[in-house]
Amino acid sequence: MEIVYSQDVITPEEVVKFLSFTRQSYPIVAEIIKNKEVLKKARELNLEVSDEELQAFSDNFRNVCGLYSVDETLDFLKNAGLSEDDFETFCEISLLTSSLKEHLATENKIEEYFVNNRSELDLVRISSIMVKDEGLANEIVLQVTEDEEDFHALARKHSVDERTKNAGGYIGFVTRDMLWPEVAAKVFNAAGGDLLGPFSVDEFFQLVLVEELRRAELNEDFREIIKQKIFDEWASQFFKDGIRITA
Repeated sequence: MEIVYSQDVITPEEVVKFLSFTRQSYPIVAEIIKNKEVLKKARELNLEVSDEELQAFSDNFRNVCGLYSVDETLDFLKNAGLSEDDFETFCEISLLTSSLKEHLATENKIEEYFVNNRSELDLVRISSIMVKDEGLANEIVLQVTEDEEDFHALARKHSVDERTKNAGGYIGFVTRDMLWPEVAAKVFNAAGGDLLGPFSVDEFFQLVLVEELRRAELNEDFREIIKQKIFDEWASQFFKDGIRITA
């Protein structure tokens, strides 16, 4: 396989080298490893995908990608250097991954995981302001708590976090492991509407507005989260010795 453009071609080896140097290779290789091991495990367990399931998944994938006709799909595959068999394999592995998640996550395992990891499943919806000066951070706290100024407007004005600044500092729902330990300890013991900080984070000072705290419950949403975590724990065995790319 080669990638062709107007002036030259790019080889698979060049792609791998670029991904390795830019440290983008690991997540891609990890997903490929998961796919290979899912296929092995599915065969071991005699998990199968029906023609109807394959057709439904294929139709949904094509709709999401804007491939509404057979010709559009064939052109997409041709331009990507892929065959119809490649597409069918991709659909099959995607479906088998879902089937394996269901197989691994028995009701007993879901309940056991929930009991042992309940606090780690809690969610909190937050907004944040990151500034470089601690004095400014303290001033913003006073503006919000005493002058009743809008936190989100102040985030758009002062925050140096380009990822969230234009959204008024809004981050959304996060889990404990997505926050610095010091921040997580305070945030998950707060109530909706609490303004916390400033916290020293690297070279910055962070203010966190707790919008909503959602304690984990064994409902369908959290069941899906637990199924994914059980699957990830199963898959982690294939990375315990690391990944090497050899010439």
